[in-house]
Amino acid sequence: MVDMISTLGLQLVSSSNLSKGQALLSNLTQQLTTGKYSENLSDYSSSSAQKILNFNGTIDEQNGFLSVIETIAPRLTAYDSALSGVEDTASDAYSALLSASTYNVDTNASLQSTIKGAMEQISYYLNQQMGDRYLFSGTRYDQSPVISGEDMATLPMPPTEVSPYLATPPAVPAYDTDYNAASPADPYPEAYIQDAVRIDTTKTLTYGVTSEDQGFQQIVMGLRFALSATNDSANYQTYMNTARDLLSQGLANVRGTHTDVTNAATTLNNTQATITGNINNLKNQVDNIENVDINDVSVKITVLEAQLQASYAATAKMVNLSILDYL
Repeated sequence: MVDMISTLGLQLVSSSNLSKGQALLSNLTQQLTTGKYSENLSDYSSSSAQKILNFNGTIDEQNGFLSVIETIAPRLTAYDSALSGVEDTASDAYSALLSASTYNVDTNASLQSTIKGAMEQISYYLNQQMGDRYLFSGTRYDQSPVISGEDMATLPMPPTEVSPYLATPPAVPAYDTDYNAASPADPYPEAYIQDAVRIDTTKTLTYGVTSEDQGFQQIVMGLRFALSATNDSANYQTYMNTARDLLSQGLANVRGTHTDVTNAATTLNNTQATITGNINNLKNQVDNIENVDINDVSVKITVLEAQLQASYAATAKMVNLSILDYL
């Protein structure tokens, strides 16, 4: 009877060892499949678990910034294209005005057509959209910021604005769709707000350009004076001189704005590269904690399977033992 009890005790111990061995084999198999020590943070030390949480939290935050960067990058590309178009239009108009130094009845109609065409082009570029969002409208995202070129050509000639012919913020220039001729000083501060966004934990990028930009105002005003000149032979020289000066100043200012957009794009690209590098580094640190040596795990599984097979055999033999074996 004592031998039976002893045998039963051995069976219980063996069964317990088999259960532990099976659990360990299950864990090792999962490690071999996933390449990770565990998918459950509770299996790690408190220090390692906290590091994993911190690293993954930072990775999520950095991925959020990458999403923002990917959203605004196309807008900067669109700004770049539109500003190039404005520059080309202003440059061509300026060249046309240089060639028309004196009033000429024979070429006047052609010059008028060129000026009006330039107004149409400026309106087209400043009313560019990205999806449903107008790029140059400040925070009036669903509103086109600029009247048509055809409407620009109907603004007062000569312009009634006083030198230096710029709207005083937050009032908007006459070519703005919110402009009220009966009350030109009405404030529209939202028309001047430039888009800005956080692109990293410590970095905010101002990248927006509005239709109220000084360069745009000068170019449109220059075109208005040029058109006025074609309709007034007596003041042709005076108006044309003013037009050329405004176009020259406006073109220089738009190029400066274009440089700011280019710099913003460079900052965006550099930040994107830095964040991508940070994310890769953080992932490596997480991997250093979580990852296991697959070869080592494979060896452990082989050894453990051999031990379990031996334990199964021993347990089976003990089960078959009875007191008759001792009589």
